Amino acid sequence: MKKFRILHVVMAKIWGGGEQYVYDVCQEMRRQGHMTFVLVDESNFLLKQRYAEVAIVITANLYCAAGLLSIRNIKNGIVYNNIDVINCHSGHGAFLCLMLKFLTGRKMVLFKHNALPAKHDLYHRWLIKNTDAVICVSKLVRDLQTEGLSEKEKNKFHLVYNGIDLEKFNKYSELHKACDEFVIGYAGRLAPNKGIDILINSFALLHNEYQNTRLKIVGADEDAYLKEINKLVNQLGLDKVVEYGGVEKDMEKFYKSLDVFVLPSVVREAFGLVLCEAMYCGVPVITTNSGAQEEIIENGKDGIIVPAGSIDELYIMMETIYLDEGMRIDLREKSRNKIKANFDIVNCTNELIKVICEISYNR
Repeated sequence: MKKFRILHVVMAKIWGGGEQYVYDVCQEMRRQGHMTFVLVDESNFLLKQRYAEVAIVITANLYCAAGLLSIRNIKNGIVYNNIDVINCHSGHGAFLCLMLKFLTGRKMVLFKHNALPAKHDLYHRWLIKNTDAVICVSKLVRDLQTEGLSEKEKNKFHLVYNGIDLEKFNKYSELHKACDEFVIGYAGRLAPNKGIDILINSFALLHNEYQNTRLKIVGADEDAYLKEINKLVNQLGLDKVVEYGGVEKDMEKFYKSLDVFVLPSVVREAFGLVLCEAMYCGVPVITTNSGAQEEIIENGKDGIIVPAGSIDELYIMMETIYLDEGMRIDLREKSRNKIKANFDIVNCTNELIKVICEISYNR
């Protein structure tokens, strides 16, 4: 099989699940012998530093005019590095990537990381027509993006589930924590649509009944939402039992310090990488029915799904897992096996390379 030179275009300003996905894909592509490049904004030190671990980092001014002011320099970088394929990981960068495709003659793949309905105006139909392939990270995303399209048009859309780097979560066989504490955790962006306020209010009910419970929150603060979280925590008198740990780099250590992981999203999740990570680490998970989580979890078998936005339902399930040690043990074993069998980054990357091969040889 040909070894490709692949550019990933990342327009993000903070580190989240989509950015971790690009990191893990780049790392696995490198393991398979492909050359990986990542284009990020020249001012984003965090992204430059992180992606330099797994790829050659190219920088440009992407935050002004969607990168179009830097298009000549980016185009020259693509030609100089003999890049085969441009992978666009943001709708904000789609026009830029398409222009780069036209200027360089390279193939372009558009990744859909959000569970949003497709737009069928002239611009978006032109965009999809000229994109070589579209990667949808869940069935939900694919269904939303292909609604109303002809069967021929749908052929351009490929379902490739996200995956996690299993090797990254095998450093610690067991972590010791205070045996008298029951620790609940959340990891992800700090944003209103993630339902963190629902989690905190549910945790308040739990802690009122069981004083040995603790809540750990990690992730990047988005638009200073941490201030709202801290305000709610203080109002509920939880400041001594709710801990914010910032952006956590050693996620395995974080997950394995937990008794249960909660993703309380009210927004439709396109996938849910943190669920896969926690499950593979052997942590029972609770999430909501707000998106593609049901494509990862079979409710009651390898995880728990509750109605989005329900403080009471979330509290009931946290209490159930707290009280039922047998349930916790069963969920740990089944959830780990589920991720190992279905959501390995190796399988994800293999499927991506198949799509790249298909469009590369389809002249």
